[in-house]
Amino acid sequence: MDIVLGILRAILFVVIAYAVVFVAALVNIYFERRAMAFIGDRLGPNRTGPQGVLQSIADAFKMMGKEDFRPLLADPVLFTLAPVTVMIGAVAIQLVLPYTQGLLATDLNIGVIFLVAITSFTTLAILMGGWASRNKYSLVGALRAAAQMISYEIPMLLALLIVAMIVGSLRVSAVVAFQAGYEWIGFYAPFTFLMFYIASIAELNRGPFDLPESESELVAGYATEYSGMRFGMFYLNEYAGLTIMSMVTVTLFFGGWMGPWSGALTWWGIDWIGILWFLLKTYVLVFMLVWIRFSIPRLQVDQLMGFAWKILIPLGLVNILATAAIILWVPEWKWGLAIFGWVSFFAFVGLFDPLLKRRLRKQRERQPVVSA
Repeated sequence: MDIVLGILRAILFVVIAYAVVFVAALVNIYFERRAMAFIGDRLGPNRTGPQGVLQSIADAFKMMGKEDFRPLLADPVLFTLAPVTVMIGAVAIQLVLPYTQGLLATDLNIGVIFLVAITSFTTLAILMGGWASRNKYSLVGALRAAAQMISYEIPMLLALLIVAMIVGSLRVSAVVAFQAGYEWIGFYAPFTFLMFYIASIAELNRGPFDLPESESELVAGYATEYSGMRFGMFYLNEYAGLTIMSMVTVTLFFGGWMGPWSGALTWWGIDWIGILWFLLKTYVLVFMLVWIRFSIPRLQVDQLMGFAWKILIPLGLVNILATAAIILWVPEWKWGLAIFGWVSFFAFVGLFDPLLKRRLRKQRERQPVVSA
């Protein structure tokens, strides 16, 4: 009987994970369009259904109706597997995310490391799609995407190591439990949160880090040869990633499902108020991702890679050393960590623009002036 219940529970969580991915993708497409329209003082989709709420569904049907072709020289197996593989990360990462009290698929003892490891499937899928297309534009776009995503996984991992140091465990459930009583890690380690959030934007290939699909430079990057629903799978993964990565950020830094009146409505052992708080926090961060995309212009490839290797990774290593020293030697280490974190946060935000302008000015001074 226990085996049957275990199988049914596994099937239930798989269905929930896929439902979250596809529903989140459709919701986020509409949400981003309306949010960007609001920011840009435009209307956005408002014809298909009440206030345009059915626009994403109409787009999905349109995409399924488009011709699905494959280049003559493309590798048929890898070309087909790439759009399927790209969804694995978004689905599997939910195995260790507690949606609320009583709703967790599995409590891995290395759940924090699993969060980074499973995102590698997206990199693999992009490389598969670019190489299997037998198109130079696709291949170059895939290689740039892989270089970007691998580079930004390093500062993300450094940020996650700090979370594990603060909590003293690699279990995601322990990270949430540590933040009980509104002791959010985002408050004690805001600079770590900022590093993780920047790296997560790059992992999602979102603006201003959306070079892998920059239409003006590489046609459509790794997805150049894809059409119909195969292209749609890459497209849906990006928009599902908005919700999944925001869920991860909320879980690690903002108390997960915890909030006022959590536990007030418990049914079947599940805290339903906690789900509402989890979704509310998640979509605040989704809105921030949309806002950032609309506000900041795309970086050049040298700026993007330099930002990871010359700025984020060195600062991440310094952050680890400072955090370890504070935890070991400061008596009230939480408050010491908070002071260090907020000073680092405001120093990074305040000095970034002046130092960048100074660097660009020096570069211009070194360039020879060519007269006519």
